[in-house]
Order: sequence, then structure tokens, then C-alpha cells
Amino acid sequence: MNNQQQPQKINILGWTFRVQYSPEPSSNQRVMLLLHGHLGNENAMWILTKPIPNSYTLIAPRAPVKTGKDQYSWHEISPQWPGLEKYTDLTNKLLTRVDGWLREQNLNFQHFDVMGFSQGALMAYALAILHPHRISKVAALAGFIPQSWVEKLDKRSLLRKSFFVAHGKQDDIIPINKAYQAADWLEDNGAQVTFCAADIGHKLSANCFNGLGNFFD
Repeated sequence: MNNQQQPQKINILGWTFRVQYSPEPSSNQRVMLLLHGHLGNENAMWILTKPIPNSYTLIAPRAPVKTGKDQYSWHEISPQWPGLEKYTDLTNKLLTRVDGWLREQNLNFQHFDVMGFSQGALMAYALAILHPHRISKVAALAGFIPQSWVEKLDKRSLLRKSFFVAHGKQDDIIPINKAYQAADWLEDNGAQVTFCAADIGHKLSANCFNGLGNFFD
């Protein structure tokens, strides 16, 4: 499991990241993107990486919109959730930076796994939906898929992709029924979904935390 040194802070084309290198030989390595939620930052997701195998090089970006002291978001919050066009722009900018950094490190990775929480879970879903050839496994924690996206998607992009969906039954920010809807839609379109629910609010439970390690093993 993940027990490496403190993540290193770097800047890539104006975005702040923290990265943690895998100690494994390059032939055994994988890459995971860690995507924080609304009002988080590049430090927020590391607490969730303890059960993640050491084979991963972990990359945690800071979202581009500053919303307060040490608080950032992927976009402004509004009554109408942004469409796929906004997420196309965000995911393209993120992948451009990640790909450039990997090339500089002589790390040749074309496929990533992704873990995102809340607003970061939507980014994780968007990466899998918009860049299916780049994304392998996805953990979407306390997130949902906007209905406006569903109508515009190429459903074939989800075929045989693996998702770990975790949600709290008492979540009063994103109700759990939205997570069930997302999981049902994913399965209906050929994805493999592991669903983990617990009697908690807008956070990750202990049992779902342990499930992350099994999912990404």
C-alpha cells in the first residue's frame, strides 16, 4: 500500500500540482490522477491514498478557480451545472499538463486511473466519458453525472470500463439517489460498477475507503 515520501509540489503551465513517484520499476508503474472537490486543493486527496498500491505514481492538481484562502474549484458553482463543453475544456487543459510533465520525466503512459471526490468526481466521470482511450479505472466518490451530459454522450465509450462509486446515505449535498442513477446509467451502457454505500454524509466511509485498495489493486 502507499507509504512513500511526502508529495512534491510542482508547477506545470501555471497550474500547481503535487506528485508522488512510485518506487516500483518503471515497467510495473501506473499513474493515478487525484481530483479534489469544491473548496479543496492539491493537498486534499492524499488522505485517501493509503490503501492505493505502491505501483502508482500519484498526480494531484490544484483546480484553476480560486474561491478563498487555500480553496479552489474546477469552476464556479451556479444553479445550472456546466455542460460537457466546460468539462471538455477543463479535461483537455488537465491532460495537456499531465502529458507534458510525464514526457519531461521520461514516463511513457497513455492510460491513467482516476479518483475524484464531489466536484472532482464529476471531473473523473468527464475524463472517462470524453477521453475513453486515456482512462482505465475510475473511483467517483460522492459525485453524480448531470442529466444534461447523458443526452450527449457516446455510450460506446463506457463499454467494459470499471467504476468504483462510493456515496453516503445521509449526504445532504449530493443525495445518494443521484449516485444510484449514475451507477445504473453506467451499467446500462456496458460499464462494470462496484457500488459502496454507508450511513454517513458527504464523505468517504471506512468500508468504502478499504474498498478503494481492492478496486485499484
